[in-house]
Amino acid sequence: MDSLEGVLRLAGWILGWLFGWPLGLFRRWLDRQPHRDPSQISSLERFGRLALGVSLTLCILLPLGWLIFK
Repeated sequence: MDSLEGVLRLAGWILGWLFGWPLGLFRRWLDRQPHRDPSQISSLERFGRLALGVSLTLCILLPLGWLIFK
């Protein structure tokens, strides 16, 4: 049982690093962006924010839906 627990713990660390590292980079990049009122950004920036939100939502919901309804 101890070896299985060790393998699962190692797999958790690896998955945490694989998903956490890019998210940490994205968070630091986002923190460096200037804070502006939505009325001060251009239409292109609004579209970019919308596209980013939609793509991130789809990246989460599509695999989750595949796992649930498979």
